[in-house]
Amino acid sequence: MDMIYGTPEQPILEVRDLSHVYSKGTPFERKALDHVNLSVKKGELIAIIGHTGSGKSTLIQHFNGLLKPSAGQVFFHGQDIFAKSADLQKIRFQIGLVFQYPEYQLFEETVGQDIAYGPMNMGLEHEEVTRRVNDALDAVGLPQAISEKSPFELSGGQKRRVALAGVIAMQPEILVLDEPTAGLDPAGREEMFDLIRGLHEKRGTTILLVTHSMEDAARMASRLVVLKEGSIFLTGAPSEVFTQAEALERSGLSVPQVTKIMLELRRRGIPVKTNCFTVEQALDELLRCRTGGIGC
Repeated sequence: MDMIYGTPEQPILEVRDLSHVYSKGTPFERKALDHVNLSVKKGELIAIIGHTGSGKSTLIQHFNGLLKPSAGQVFFHGQDIFAKSADLQKIRFQIGLVFQYPEYQLFEETVGQDIAYGPMNMGLEHEEVTRRVNDALDAVGLPQAISEKSPFELSGGQKRRVALAGVIAMQPEILVLDEPTAGLDPAGREEMFDLIRGLHEKRGTTILLVTHSMEDAARMASRLVVLKEGSIFLTGAPSEVFTQAEALERSGLSVPQVTKIMLELRRRGIPVKTNCFTVEQALDELLRCRTGGIGC
């Protein structure tokens, strides 16, 4: 483990024994999270996956204090975000949360004003706000000239980029994205994935990506967290999680289609490796088998 000043590296975000109950004490009481523990290291890209109702959205709303736990704690840089000494507003600037269909939350007259809203509420000087707006536009691949346009004149994909730019402009250490490709066409999905990769690789942003798509999780994340009925069911690298196909199916999920094909080939006696989660990985494996490579 890496060391910082002689002490073990501290997680940037940590959830300890977290539970959340909606409508507690009423006939509608429902436990959405049940003793969840999660540790996130700086610079990670983690996919949180699970079927509808598994607790994904409830969990991520605890990360920056939008929801308060019924039990348990949330730590950011080792500090309990709900402690009296914690500055929750400042923490929310550092943990940026982008909900599904964020373009519906655009409200200012111009793109530039919308992106500037967060930095202005941070109390930054005008010059710094302007710099951050321009930087955020560049980060999401939009020209600076678009800042003078009304956000309601833009295409759906552009609106989503503007909404994301508004969060990026606050320069959060952690970016939490809830189904960021929902409703986008294939080209728009690829553009969004490229954008997310750029933020992670070029800027070192810690990213937590919520998705129900196993294919997306496999392509994007180095670690998966699978939720089932409000608890963490499986966690690990894609190669560890997706080899447990039967367990995933019992939880109402499935492995990527490519992995299914490789598992079926294996069942039919073709000695392929089954830890393939993308088309590119499967193609490489099949070519190795065809040419008599190792393991085939």
